[in-house]
This record gives sequence, structure tokens and C-alpha cells, in this order.
Amino acid sequence: MCLTSDGGACIVGYSDQGSSQVYMARLGPNGDSLWTQLHGTAQSENAYAVALNSDEGFLVSGSRLQTGNQYDMLLMRTNAAGNLMWQRTYGSPWSDNPGFVSVHPDGGYVMAGGQRAIDNGPLFPTLLRLADDGDTLWTRLYENIDDRVFFAAPIVTWDGGYTVAGTANGPNSVVVGMLAHVDSAGTPVWRRTYQAHGAFPQYFYDVRRTLDGGYIMAGTAVDSMVVSQDAWLVKVDSFGCLVPGCQVFDGLEEQVTDLRDALVVFPNPASGQATVRITLPEGPKSKNLRLALVTAEGKLVQEDAVASMAPTHVLDVTRCAPGLYFVHLLDGTRWLSGTKVVVE
Repeated sequence: MCLTSDGGACIVGYSDQGSSQVYMARLGPNGDSLWTQLHGTAQSENAYAVALNSDEGFLVSGSRLQTGNQYDMLLMRTNAAGNLMWQRTYGSPWSDNPGFVSVHPDGGYVMAGGQRAIDNGPLFPTLLRLADDGDTLWTRLYENIDDRVFFAAPIVTWDGGYTVAGTANGPNSVVVGMLAHVDSAGTPVWRRTYQAHGAFPQYFYDVRRTLDGGYIMAGTAVDSMVVSQDAWLVKVDSFGCLVPGCQVFDGLEEQVTDLRDALVVFPNPASGQATVRITLPEGPKSKNLRLALVTAEGKLVQEDAVASMAPTHVLDVTRCAPGLYFVHLLDGTRWLSGTKVVVE
């Protein structure tokens, strides 16, 4: 759905009339139905995202089943009454993932999705920059072995780049949440993955910008007790860090989201020394644990190796200027947990 200037909304999905078609519903500020529209062909169409255009019309994106039984990314443009103005499809000659569109502030649109590089090959995240009439200005296919697809409308950021959420292949090929930032030409800047645990798939279905400049992702994950699939919200800063400062660690991509209480610092505020209590779940102990101290400005102060069985670790903060710092616990290339410490 998207909000409209009158305080209402437009909701999209599909209606099954023998073969599915794109379904649009325009709602007033009180939820009253103002109009509905069906768009499509004899093929099967499904809408996954809608954006309000600068002319108060709508950009509807999703997928279409083409002749030859392959899916392409679909984009429809309507006027404010939901009447179809034009429609375009994008993708490879093989079956691709749905597209998710955003309106670009400089004109035209940007679409995220997933497509294949070869027949029967894996899906890769894809980003397309489109003109006002839907013509493709450029396409970026990110052929990284760990990636799957972008699965949310991209966010155009203050630097002219784009931040996109989706899914990736994590350890042991378990599906994990993914957030990536690229520059205005689509060149990767950073990429992070997130997992609640390593046993069951977890997915991001949407990403929004937050007022502090960071992001919040919404999706699903199995709970820590492995009982049920739950709603999953992950809040990060502008660099995709669960705790500020993760961008200073080279090669770090994966972050665990359910070990928030693994670190306790005392005394806090600290002066001279601070003790960090480390509580990790039972299981194989890492031989690559390390504890790092990072300033609020994102500068690495110190990094110490930690014995895998050690319940505590002492940080020497005698040379630290007074202020706020962040403590990070890492396992090789994985970020496990983090917390704050104030130095007096």
C-alpha cells in the first residue's frame, strides 16, 4: 500500500478471475472504498508494490507470466483514478522474481527485484533505473554467490544512492535477511545480512527509513524457542549496524539479531577499567572471538582476542577520552552482539 495526499491510501494485490489480474483499491481517509480497478491480460499478473507518483497517479509493480511460462518483472502506470496509462515488463529470457518500484526524486523510477543470468540458474538481486516512460536507463545484476533477491521497494538516499532489502543465502544455505546500499550508478557500497539463528529461514519483506537516518526492516523469522514463525523487526543505523560502529570491521557482513543480552558492562559508567560479562548460548565455542571498542564517531579504539570459554573480559579505558563508546563482540566475520559503555 501507499498513502495518498488526502490521508487515504491505495492498496494493490491480485484478484483471481480464472487467471490472476492486478487489483487496485483506492481508500478514503476513513477507509471507505472510493474505487477499485482490475488490470491485466490473459496471462497471470500479481502486484507486490505501489507508489504514489508526482502527478497523484500510481506506479504498480509486481510480476507477469509471459508466453513460454516464464515470469518477468511488471510495471504499470495509472492516473489518479486508477486508469491504466501504460505497462512494461523487464527481466531475463528466463523466469524472474517480482519487481518493486519507487519514484525517483530526480524523475523516473527505480525498481528492485531478482533475475537469472542463465537458464535454470540462480536468481540474483537486480536494480533498474527507469525513465518517466519506463525505458531502462541502466540495469545492475549483482552476481554474488551468497545473494538471492531484492524483495522490497528501494529507498533513494541523501547521497543519491539506493538502499534495498531482500534475502540472501547464509551459512549452510539457510535464507537470511539482507540489506544493501549502492551508489547512484548502482555500484555496491556495503551489504549486511541478518539472522535470528542459523536453523530456519528468515525473510525481509519491506524496509523503511527512520527519523534518525537509519532503517527498519520487517519480515518473518522462527522464534528462538523454535516454536512458531513470528513477525520480525530489525532496526539498524545508517550503515546497517545493529549497534553503531560495525562499519569499521573489514569483511563483516553477517549480524545475529537475537543475542542482544549477550554482553553486560560493569561498572557503567566506567573509569580506568570496565568488565564485560559474556553470555553465549550453549553449543560449539568459537576460537575466533574478539571484543572491540568503538567511539560514537565510528573510530576503532582497541580490539582484543577473547578466550572462547571466558565468562568475562576486562577493557582498559584509562586512555579513552570521556564520552560514549560501543562494545562489539565478533566471531570471525560474524557480529554477535554489542552494547554501550560510558567512560567518565
